[in-house]
Amino acid sequence: AQKYSELVYDGLWHSPLRQALDGFVNQTQRFVSGEVKLKLYKGNCTVVGRKSPYSLYEKKLATYSEEDTFDQKTSQGFIHIWSLPLRTISKTQRREEAFLIYEWDKSD
Repeated sequence: AQKYSELVYDGLWHSPLRQALDGFVNQTQRFVSGEVKLKLYKGNCTVVGRKSPYSLYEKKLATYSEEDTFDQKTSQGFIHIWSLPLRTISKTQRREEAFLIYEWDKSD
């Protein structure tokens, strides 16, 4: 929203970037429709309900019962793969810290 408003304010309505942003919004929002129920109270706005024919929410995926759709055994592999970049960064930083300590000890 910030970039879009800057383009409009700067008179760049016909720019390729504004057209590309329009294309992005149009593509990503094709299935955004439905109803939202809001509670307005003392300056606050809270979502208290929502429904859409394109909702991605599936109760069987969100619950952890015996009848759920999600196979709990798969979570271990997911966590392992998801954490690979952070574990790699951690190893690299520990190597760098060990090197710096070694270099500092040599200076005595």
